[in-house]
Amino acid sequence: MACALFMGAFVPTDSRGPAPRLMCFNAKFSPNLGDGLLSECLEQALRSQGADPATTSIDLAARTAYGDVMAGRGTVMAVLDALPPALRQLAVRVPLAIASRKSWRPHYARNLRGGDGVVIGGGNLIADLDLNFPTKLSLAVEEAEKLGLPVAIYACGMASSFTPTGLRMFRRAFSRPNVTAVFLRDVQSAALWDKFLSAETGHRAQVVRDPGLLASVVFPNPPRPARSQKVVGLGLMSHIAIRYHSDSAPAAARLDDWYLNVARGLLDKGLAVRVFTNGSPEDRVYADRLREPLLALAKGRPLTFLDQQTPAQLCAHLSDFDVLIAYRMHAVIGAYSYGVPAIGLAWDKKLSQFMASVGREAHMVDVATTSPEDCVDHAIQLADQGLPADECARVIAEAGDGVRRLYEVFAAKG
Repeated sequence: MACALFMGAFVPTDSRGPAPRLMCFNAKFSPNLGDGLLSECLEQALRSQGADPATTSIDLAARTAYGDVMAGRGTVMAVLDALPPALRQLAVRVPLAIASRKSWRPHYARNLRGGDGVVIGGGNLIADLDLNFPTKLSLAVEEAEKLGLPVAIYACGMASSFTPTGLRMFRRAFSRPNVTAVFLRDVQSAALWDKFLSAETGHRAQVVRDPGLLASVVFPNPPRPARSQKVVGLGLMSHIAIRYHSDSAPAAARLDDWYLNVARGLLDKGLAVRVFTNGSPEDRVYADRLREPLLALAKGRPLTFLDQQTPAQLCAHLSDFDVLIAYRMHAVIGAYSYGVPAIGLAWDKKLSQFMASVGREAHMVDVATTSPEDCVDHAIQLADQGLPADECARVIAEAGDGVRRLYEVFAAKG
């Protein structure tokens, strides 16, 4: 249904010259398939607007395929999580310098050849996570400038705090003359850009929808068959991953018990439970740890574990739920695109901002303060209600219109 309604979001823009080949810097091949979901949606939407068919993504971490995962990622996150902020900053300097010289800069330079323009986004990229993105985006803009390529920032989220070094790096990178337009994915991110970066860069941020909202257009799936039992997607996320991005993560024991009791409550009320992750290694390890206790409490009732290797496979799962309970934002965004209502589990402000942007803020739940029983009742209510089709149609059309505006930045230079 979604595809039939929203193909109008991909009406091509008249081009004044040859179709530009656009290179999109993002985290496409991150093990978190939400990053791949938004990246593939953006690529396809740009091609549908008239960009060259060779328009593609350049992974900021120099990954080249799904499943290309940094060894020991979970251990690195745990070690950094345990360090005081000052020591964290020191600990990352040498690895960042080595990766910049040996991996990232050569990867960017090699893959930019033959491009006509550069898009940075989407994802929560304007953030100072141990100087990771300040370093990578600085290199990306520098390499684009060497080739005379215009750069637009698109559908990124922006953090509210930075180290002095990280903020200085962003200001320097985004002040380069080849940076031509800035589109951010929510009102709060745009306000933060205008506060921290507008004066130095000469750009004010425009607000657009996240391209992941086009999932149902890019990855169309057949309507769910009629069934007597409602299906709940239960997205697991590890305590370490939550803490890495949030200062208000639930205690580890609380998170374990909460997930287990939500699953038990859903099964007791006669719903089927499908447990999954977006794919990050630390989430997979966590899901493996909870597998035995979850299966034990199911006692033969319909609780299954899902797995996927690509964004298309993740979307196939999301589209088949009646309701979703999850932390990961692009699971929630993808579900919304298919008309599946979600309970968003509060952690990073980016999720609450998305939910507010589609009028769903009442369906945010804090694991630290909400009982499993209340969450189960809430999920049953949402599964019965669904999402308003006309509202979903409007939001997805707006996501397509945002990509049209982005494409016009480059088409005008043709």
